[in-house]
Amino acid sequence: MNEAHPYSKETQLARGERRHHRRKASAGTWQRIIDAKRGPCRCCGQPALIGSPIEYHHLIPRAQGGDDVPENIVPVHDVCHAKITERRHGFGTRLCHSLTDEEYAYCIQKGGEGVFERVFGLEYAR
Repeated sequence: MNEAHPYSKETQLARGERRHHRRKASAGTWQRIIDAKRGPCRCCGQPALIGSPIEYHHLIPRAQGGDDVPENIVPVHDVCHAKITERRHGFGTRLCHSLTDEEYAYCIQKGGEGVFERVFGLEYAR
């Protein structure tokens, strides 16, 4: 007679293998990235201002598999960072126009064609 063999509770709750492995930077690596990326805001072009410090934005968000590597991180003011994250008109475009060849190539390699539409809500290509 055929008996039912349901999945055990352990099997049902087991965590599956992750599809994407994200590279995470150590504290020392983060410091090297920050030292290499010092400079003006990539969005507005202004240096760090009193009351508006520079933050480091992941072009491909961590939640979407973005790595902690120099090609994925750009300096932006905290105010510009918030507006980029909110997909405010013009902020993502200015950021995309400031990308180096390495940063652009990383985004395309990691996120594929249409990555800028998914991440920033805009069509952008070189």
